[in-house]
Amino acid sequence: MPLSAGPRAVTARLMLPMIPGAGRVDDAAVLFVGRRILAAGPRRQVLRGFAGPVEDLGDAVLVPGLINAHSHLELSGLGGRSPRGAGFPAWAVWLSGQDLSPPSADVLAAAVRQMAATGTAGAIDVGSRAGPAVVAALAAEGLSGLVCHEWFGFRRFPAGDPPPVLPPALEAAVRPAAGVRAAPSGHALYSTSPENLLRAREACRGLGAPFCLHLAETAGEVELLATGTGELAALLLGRLLPRGYRPPGRSPVAEALSLGLLGPDTLAVHAVWLSGADRRILADTGTVVCLCPRSNRHIGVGTADAPALLAAGVPLCLGTDSLASNDDLDLWNEVRALLADHPDFPGQALLPALTATPARLLGRDRELGLLAPGAVGGYAVVPPDLAGRLA
Repeated sequence: MPLSAGPRAVTARLMLPMIPGAGRVDDAAVLFVGRRILAAGPRRQVLRGFAGPVEDLGDAVLVPGLINAHSHLELSGLGGRSPRGAGFPAWAVWLSGQDLSPPSADVLAAAVRQMAATGTAGAIDVGSRAGPAVVAALAAEGLSGLVCHEWFGFRRFPAGDPPPVLPPALEAAVRPAAGVRAAPSGHALYSTSPENLLRAREACRGLGAPFCLHLAETAGEVELLATGTGELAALLLGRLLPRGYRPPGRSPVAEALSLGLLGPDTLAVHAVWLSGADRRILADTGTVVCLCPRSNRHIGVGTADAPALLAAGVPLCLGTDSLASNDDLDLWNEVRALLADHPDFPGQALLPALTATPARLLGRDRELGLLAPGAVGGYAVVPPDLAGRLA
C-alpha cells in the first residue's frame, strides 16, 4: 500500500475486514494515514464528507496488511546462492561456509521494501547478528513486528552471572522504533540446550512476547532426537552438540512438551515431520505453527501436512523464511505454494494464517491483522489469481 503524509482513501469491490463477527463488505473503502486506518467500511459511509485523494482499485479485494510469521532478514544478502533440494545437512554446510556478517543497510532496506510492496505490514524476524539493523529497516518502512535474538549452543552459564536476555544494542534499537519489539528465541532442540531454551521461554513470558522455535523441520531432527544417529547427528556431534549428548528418545514435539516449551504463546516453525500424536499435542497445547512451504521445498526437507494440522485444530501462520532458502519474501507466493501442495486446502483458512492468527500471537490483535479504525497494519490487495479461493 502507498504510504502518505495526509489522509487518503482507496475503494474496491470487496473488503474482508477480518473482524470477529463481521462479514464481508461490498463496495468498500478504507481511509488511512500512513498505515494507520482511520475508517473502513461501505464506500458511501467512509467517504461521506471526505475531500482528500481517493484511488479506485476497481475489482480488487482488500484485506488487512499481512504478517510474515517467520523470516531471517539478516540472511538477505545470500539470495540466489544456496543449493536446491539437497537436504538440510547439505544446506547447513553451505550456509556455514558463507560470509554471515550483517548485511548492509541497503540490502536490508531492499528486503523490507520487497515485503512491504507485496502487502506485508509486520514480521516476526529471527536472527543473531543483525538485530539492531533489522529493527531500523523495519521501522524505516513503517512495518511492525518482533525481532527475535536467537540463542544457540549448549554452553552452561554460571548461575549467578547469566548473560543478558537481549544484547544491549538490540534493546536500545527498539526503544524509539514504534511498533517493533524484541525478544529472545531458541533455534532448535538439537542446537540450543534445554536450559537455554527454558531461559529464553521464560524471558519471553516476562516480556509478553511469543517464544519461537524451529521444530520438526527435518527427518534428521526426528532421528537425532529418537536415537542420536543419522546424517544430522553426524554433522552436529562434536561441533554444535556436545560429545556426551544423549538423545531424549522421543519426537521433537514430545520433547518440546516435556520441557514445557509448548503453549498458545509458542510459535513452532516448519512442523514438517509430525505424527498424529504430535499434531494432537500441538492442538491440545494451543501451540501456533508457522508453515514455510517454499523454504521446505527449496532445502528439500519435505512437505508439511497442512490439511492434517488444520483438521487437528492447530492454529496456523505462514512465513517466507529467508532469502537463503527462498526466491523472494512475498507471502502470496507461500499461499500459492501451499495450494499447489494441497489443492483442496480451504481458502477461508488462509487469510487468518496471514493476518489474525499472527496478530493474536503477538498480542496485537487490536492493532494488526484487521481493517478497523485504529489498526496500524494498513491494507493489502489479494492478487487476482487468489481472490476466488480466499474470498
